[in-house]
Amino acid sequence: MTAIDFSPEPGFEQSNLFDPKVSAFLQSSAENNQLIKDVLDRVDMEMGRVLEDLIDVLVDKGVMNFTDLPEPEQNKLLFKKTIRNSLSRDYSISNEIPL
Repeated sequence: MTAIDFSPEPGFEQSNLFDPKVSAFLQSSAENNQLIKDVLDRVDMEMGRVLEDLIDVLVDKGVMNFTDLPEPEQNKLLFKKTIRNSLSRDYSISNEIPL
């Protein structure tokens, strides 16, 4: 193993973070600390989206109320949802315009 990349690239083999080869690479890499930080940052970013989706499911099923969350977190979630909706709307509109 010579590198870790998070997007599919030709010549790269898909693996997961629990693969012993990945663990050995992270421990032996000269840029070990930065590489581990990059991996953790990526996982944290993806987990944030998982938590957002989980909150949506819990609210939709009536397990919790959105207002049960602290107001600053409500604002962050609403802000991100608004941006995502805006981006997806812009994306779908731009994809429908013939060139």
